[in-house]
Amino acid sequence: MSWVGNVLEAAARSTNVTTDDEAPDGLAGRELVRRGYDELADTYAAEREGNENDALLDRLRSDAPPGRVLDAGCGDGASALEPLVDERPVAGLDFSRSQATLANEVAPGWVVQGDMTALPFADGAFAAVGAFYSVIHVPAEETPAVYEEFARVLCPGGIAMVTTGTEDWAGRNDDWLAGGAPMEWDIFGLDRSTAHLEDAGFTVYETVGVVDGLGDDEKTSRLVAPDSDDAEKLFIFARLEP
Repeated sequence: MSWVGNVLEAAARSTNVTTDDEAPDGLAGRELVRRGYDELADTYAAEREGNENDALLDRLRSDAPPGRVLDAGCGDGASALEPLVDERPVAGLDFSRSQATLANEVAPGWVVQGDMTALPFADGAFAAVGAFYSVIHVPAEETPAVYEEFARVLCPGGIAMVTTGTEDWAGRNDDWLAGGAPMEWDIFGLDRSTAHLEDAGFTVYETVGVVDGLGDDEKTSRLVAPDSDDAEKLFIFARLEP
């Protein structure tokens, strides 16, 4: 069996990822997110086209030490895997099987379906973790576990880049991207995100604001100052202490 098959099965067993129609009790929110991305995989990919935020990825490239990069919540692989796959070793993980399948076409053999709260990777395996628009879907009470997992799989001095909010916010859209599937978010603002990252052993060294073009007719994102009134979300860069 391939590396992908082994890790995918292990991730499904250890993180309660389900593929049937009935979600276990207590996983309704998580299953709603997974199923939403399964159902809207192609729609989301089309909406995100042109919103790669290249400047953010360039900063991650330049700041990270040599080594493999993990795209955590990789979607179809366009945000980080595709730009990096020819220059660095990469790996991708997504909660959605449909998204992971698309991303595996970008980095064959190096994408798995799994859960950010229990990453199926070895300690110190990565030089950087990029989490584009993914941690914002994790239930608030589980977000600290995500940052602890990022710290575990990073080498000393490794870089994490995560999307968070300008303020604490949780909500749901029952017809996300006009695609007929619901989606949920549970987002920490800068102060709580920074505190959770520091608790996991990181030092936050830069924050960038973004106007997110997802769902807009023009489908373009732009970066702004983190304290700008236009900022809709934030990207936080943090280094794991040696």
